[in-house]
Amino acid sequence: MRVEIDAAAITENVRALARRVGVPVCGVVKADGYGHGALRAATAMLDGGAAMLGVVDIGEAVALRRSGIDAPILAWLHARGADFSIAAAQEIDVAVSSLAQLEAAVAAGAAVHLKFDTGLGRNGIARGDRTVTIRRSVELAGEGARIRGAMSHLAGTSREHDLAQLEDFGAALAEAAALPPLLRHLANSQGALALPEARFDMVRVGMAAYGIDPNGPAAGDGAAAAALGLQPAMRVSVELVAGVGAIGLDDGLLPALGAPVMVGGEAARIVAVEPRRIRIEPALSGEGVLWGDPATGAPSADAWARAAGTITYETVTRMAAARPSEAVAIADGALAPRRVLELGLDGEPRQLVGEVLGVKGVEAGLGVSYGGEYVTERATTLALVGLGYADGVTRSASGRSVVLRGVAHPIRGRVAMDQAVLDIGAHPAELGDPVELTHASAPELTGMIGARVEVQLAGSVPDADGMEALGERIGSQLRAGDAVLLIGPLGAGKTTLTRGIGRALGARGTVQSPTFVLARTHRTDAGPDLQHVDAYRLIADADDEAELDDLDLDLDGAITVAEWGAPLEHALDSWLRVEIDRDSADVDDDQSPRAVRLSGHGPAWPAPRVRSLAAGAAGAAPHPLALADTTTRAVRPRGEA
Repeated sequence: MRVEIDAAAITENVRALARRVGVPVCGVVKADGYGHGALRAATAMLDGGAAMLGVVDIGEAVALRRSGIDAPILAWLHARGADFSIAAAQEIDVAVSSLAQLEAAVAAGAAVHLKFDTGLGRNGIARGDRTVTIRRSVELAGEGARIRGAMSHLAGTSREHDLAQLEDFGAALAEAAALPPLLRHLANSQGALALPEARFDMVRVGMAAYGIDPNGPAAGDGAAAAALGLQPAMRVSVELVAGVGAIGLDDGLLPALGAPVMVGGEAARIVAVEPRRIRIEPALSGEGVLWGDPATGAPSADAWARAAGTITYETVTRMAAARPSEAVAIADGALAPRRVLELGLDGEPRQLVGEVLGVKGVEAGLGVSYGGEYVTERATTLALVGLGYADGVTRSASGRSVVLRGVAHPIRGRVAMDQAVLDIGAHPAELGDPVELTHASAPELTGMIGARVEVQLAGSVPDADGMEALGERIGSQLRAGDAVLLIGPLGAGKTTLTRGIGRALGARGTVQSPTFVLARTHRTDAGPDLQHVDAYRLIADADDEAELDDLDLDLDGAITVAEWGAPLEHALDSWLRVEIDRDSADVDDDQSPRAVRLSGHGPAWPAPRVRSLAAGAAGAAPHPLALADTTTRAVRPRGEA
């Protein structure tokens, strides 16, 4: 598979949009730059004159900072316990959607934008909370807080609805008149182009900057985007052999039956999209172009979206699952909401797990999410969930049930790129509550790994032999510098699993519990030594740093497996965490089952590598792919911008 990104097209699109709207542009690079690569897209947008960059969470912003981006950045969706002090230290502006977020962000010294819900029904300060939040903002500003901006987001339901939102935003601004002058921004790509009154001091452009008409796929030929002077920035192709290509649902593709494919100038159609395979008819061989720039004869991404019954936004954004991200996603609860794809030990998808990011009371008659397709019938409570189609929840999952506190609630309104909404009525919910979308309730859920989604493997191991076999599977993937931390009670099978790791590595000598020696080193046929550590003593040791030094571990050159390994986490950049649970009544029975969960932490354990530990993963491993940046390609003039 090959995903090519034309950064020069992104740059020219931003220039064209800025000329058209006549106000500064915030270039939105959330969800790994809508699948185009966050760092590449951010750099291209800044080259095109973007005054600010927009992301979903602080984690995405920090990833850009670590990659060298020093331009202004705004993040607007935060989990419970978000560490706003990191945003302050990194000069990242944060939008706040509640009084509690305002207090926390200001206390941390972060620059704040007040986000008002004017009719989208997602995150944003509820109308009923607006007055008290604005009054508190005025007080805090008087004490030196940096209240820098005010924003909202259009639902795009209709021109009349957008104008009503515009009026409500104006009312909020009037209420906030006692604040110092604010940077006011309301319009997204669609609103910026269609509603000049909504441009205020800045517009936030996302999909249009990537060369896609924000009004939808239209006829499917890309002509609407071309008429706006926009050039598609993504080209996706795959090598086909007798009509079959090794790419599918797990790589982010949607089931677009009938979508056109060009193979060496010949037209074909998609007839099947499977987890790791597509099939076309006629059964041609050669490079198959799924979508690209129609000006070069390629199908448009719009055509794939139409065939899949969705919008082009979803089609291209999901490609972040198929290409490595340059700005490493940060799975840290202090910086980003929880987004976990849970697979069985066999690699089959079980569920997506997110968390509640907002709980607010709303009035009757409020449209929820884009298009206002769901309208509250009475005063109720909405719970905002931090999962969307960038994370594997297809846009078509609206109406599917998710589980919150043991109660099934249908998703209300359209699933967005990074958010979904539940109408929970009188049911309780708190920030941070886990939300589960199971494969059983959403069969369209696949093994797609979005750029910011953590992968965990979880399941039951039947007995000691199974534990040793799991250890062999893990050991076959290890290399110098890797650390495996085993967490579980006495008798859970930690040493048994280590024995399997040792067998895979060709460890010399008997692998047994290192309880009495704390650490034992085994030479291996694989090359790097196997360091088998018992870290139990460190759990209660107040001076555990000194204790680690005494162990004299080679954390860079050897493979380290630590039983009771949690205390080692602070000394590592990356590790594989293996949690083992077992009924205490069965500790002397080698034939009793164990519940096991594997999770990767740090840059050495990205989601695809964790996934490779699943049984049978050799056939389901991420595809080798080429990723091209055609930044230097000349940009063709496309008429009046």
